[in-house]
Amino acid sequence: MTLRITLTGSGPPARLALDGRLTGDEVDELHRAVAELGGQVVLDLTGLQFADHLAVRALRELQAQGARFTGASPYIELLIGNTPYEAAI
Repeated sequence: MTLRITLTGSGPPARLALDGRLTGDEVDELHRAVAELGGQVVLDLTGLQFADHLAVRALRELQAQGARFTGASPYIELLIGNTPYEAAI
């Protein structure tokens, strides 16, 4: 298993922690986990070590749908596009 998705708080908003490597193979599971919670969701990205292009697209889509992120490393923030390049160096 490359990714662990853990419910860390029932909210509101509900909180999910992502630990490991998020790839296209896990995107459907992430969408399922978020959909099951419904409503406002916070994704704790503290333990997220890697995201491929399909995963980045999924995270951006979730963010556009109202999901909030917390704990993302500068690398993950840069991938998602929440941090200007200059701020990451």
